[in-house]
Amino acid sequence: MPEQKLDPRVRRTRRLLQDALIDLMDRKPYAQITIQDITDLATLNRKTFYLHYETKDHLLYTTTDEILGELFGDAKEASVINPSIDDLQRYIAKRIFEYVIKYKEFFRVMFERKASMNFIQYMKRYITTFYEQKFSRFDDDKLFVHKDVIASYIGSAYVGVIYWWLDNDMPYTPKKMTEQMIELNSRGPIQIIRMYAEEEE
Repeated sequence: MPEQKLDPRVRRTRRLLQDALIDLMDRKPYAQITIQDITDLATLNRKTFYLHYETKDHLLYTTTDEILGELFGDAKEASVINPSIDDLQRYIAKRIFEYVIKYKEFFRVMFERKASMNFIQYMKRYITTFYEQKFSRFDDDKLFVHKDVIASYIGSAYVGVIYWWLDNDMPYTPKKMTEQMIELNSRGPIQIIRMYAEEEE
């Protein structure tokens, strides 16, 4: 059941458990964290935990999917051509960087590989799949680059840039990061450098 449709008490309980897990992952290896640790920090009992999650891994993956799902907002339902591709990519880039700020502790912990999952690859696949679905209507024979390659490139670019941004203490605002990602997506890194090099000549 989508979180926004849950009873507020259920949503609050799940948030307490999720926050407790992320907090604990910042303190010690994921493998050493127990369900008892999670419930103690969340000030809940084990029975409550099992009403919502089957295992610690279930909590981790559910938390991850909910947060990654929020990155795209309404864009999941939007057509790639309605609104325009430019409007869609601006909406997505803005949402992504705003939500990375909102959940920066989660992303920081997950990028440090303090869990049983390879979060970098998981996030890349999540973003890539999103774009593959958006591009599914396009004909590969009419594209200069196959759509699955384009989707993979965008997914890798976002994950790499987000990782760099967090690792460097977010030196640019979400708005500035949005503008830069749009430039990269629109022109491509080599084209941007080529334009500068031509001006230098």
